[in-house]
Amino acid sequence: MRQESIGSADPLVSLFLELAHIPSPPGQERDVNDFLITRLRGLGLDVTEGEPIREGKTGAGNLFCRIPGNAPGIPILLSAHTDTVASEPDALPDPVLEDGVLRSRSRAVLGADDKSAVAAIVYCAERIVKDDIPHADVEIMLSVGEESGLLGAKSWSLDGVGSRYGFCFDSTGPVGNIIVRSPSQKTIKALFKGKAAHAGVAPEEGRSAVAAACNAIAGMKLGRLDEETTANIGLIRGGAAANVVPDRCRINGEVRSHDLDKLEEQVEAMIDSINMAAAGEEVDVELAVVEEFRAFDFSAGGPQLDMAEQAVRDIGLEPLRGSTGGGSDVNVLNLLGLPCINMSTGMEKVHTPEEYITVEALWQLHKLILALTAKALEA
Repeated sequence: MRQESIGSADPLVSLFLELAHIPSPPGQERDVNDFLITRLRGLGLDVTEGEPIREGKTGAGNLFCRIPGNAPGIPILLSAHTDTVASEPDALPDPVLEDGVLRSRSRAVLGADDKSAVAAIVYCAERIVKDDIPHADVEIMLSVGEESGLLGAKSWSLDGVGSRYGFCFDSTGPVGNIIVRSPSQKTIKALFKGKAAHAGVAPEEGRSAVAAACNAIAGMKLGRLDEETTANIGLIRGGAAANVVPDRCRINGEVRSHDLDKLEEQVEAMIDSINMAAAGEEVDVELAVVEEFRAFDFSAGGPQLDMAEQAVRDIGLEPLRGSTGGGSDVNVLNLLGLPCINMSTGMEKVHTPEEYITVEALWQLHKLILALTAKALEA
């Protein structure tokens, strides 16, 4: 089995391997940002970094730069995120190329989500600048904290951004897949506050927060509610010992839907269940509902979708429109007012130690990004 590591002769593969070798879970993007700043400034580009989303020496902010156009056309934004999901404790990245496939030799995630896109975008910038390829303004936003609730994108604004359309590369599946529809999501957090008592001596003096939480969950409709809506309780935590009536219990859940009315109805139903269960057990409850991201739907078409599909065809692939149940920076960018779609990078089995991407897919992605910059000249 043929193996190559960071010394690969393929410039795009080598760049990806260098990026993948740098650990960058949310809140720890400093090293990868420094690498990217050096690389982009080496092209003579003006790179700015936003405020770190987390304090500490490993924290970092969003990176933004512009490649000034040398030809008339539509300015576009290329976007990806520099953080990866956290790996198992003490597992360090060990990316390797084996027979045309990029994967991790350790239990750490490879980081193709989303460093495959970062590598393809940065290498595209290098090609445009060094080869003097005709292009309109190309803006690049590399966000941090995407995997921890889209924190980087949520901290951003469109001040100083001239792009008319945005193209984010942060989806699994073959290159050529285009995500045109994504749901809204709200998170529900409830803290039940009861009264502690000795469970064997005076249980009647207690008020069980755990019982209230369990009754609340039992009264909810969860899972896939219809083809547009899902609901889940993903965390329940409470109690201190088996012989103590628990006075605290926390539950966290979420609702996602492509339909805002359905989303609100399900959120209200879960809140009602929480309040009824708290009243039934005579405990207090503190509730918080947070909008995580807002839906977008370009399934009816649009100029940015036309550009994307034409670019896919230009590199010899067939575009495929898709819908997702997840969120990405695209949800935030659309809410800010920049029409943006999400496109697949070719990465597979993301968020697991088995994550991989083929060299063929990585190069297809790079060619697609170059094709998009060419389409911006024709638009």
